[in-house]
Amino acid sequence: MDVDKIPTIVESSLTNGGKRTVIDTDLAPGSKAPSHYHADFTETFTLVSGSMTVWTSEDMNEESLKPIEPEVGKAVSVPPNTLHKFLVNEQSQVHVVMSPGTIGFEKMILIMRGTQTDGVYTQFSSPVTESGATFFSVLGDLTNTLFVGEAKARLDALAATKGSEIETVKQELIAKYASDGLLKKAAEL
Repeated sequence: MDVDKIPTIVESSLTNGGKRTVIDTDLAPGSKAPSHYHADFTETFTLVSGSMTVWTSEDMNEESLKPIEPEVGKAVSVPPNTLHKFLVNEQSQVHVVMSPGTIGFEKMILIMRGTQTDGVYTQFSSPVTESGATFFSVLGDLTNTLFVGEAKARLDALAATKGSEIETVKQELIAKYASDGLLKKAAEL
């Protein structure tokens, strides 16, 4: 996912018995996520301001993706196992609810924030570079984001050659930025 600002966790699933994870994010024009799906949660986007397009396909076929232009204040829900992608058309604020909650997504946000604070996020922010593809692979694994098409092919090829290295990077990032203690601190527990 291309993002210019790191999302903020508004409500952690640690505080509500796992019912939901709620995030707010500011996205620049051109921010996007390639075609993917989640097997274990519904993702609900509410456009607070700006303009974005969300494409969905229930049959998991990229050629069947249909665009939805969310209206400000109206929720667009993407159920589990629904192929989707998005593109931000102008500077936008988006409120996202994942239900049930997903600690993996919360870990991803803490890792993104931590690497940004440490000044290394930009080296990871492009899936075109090997370090960026490794980072995307880690984030995809943490969030149970299952890619399709070209993104899947690139990440599968990387995993085939660097699988153990990717797992090592994942464990290092979790230990440094998203341990259980840091998750609890972020949730103010």
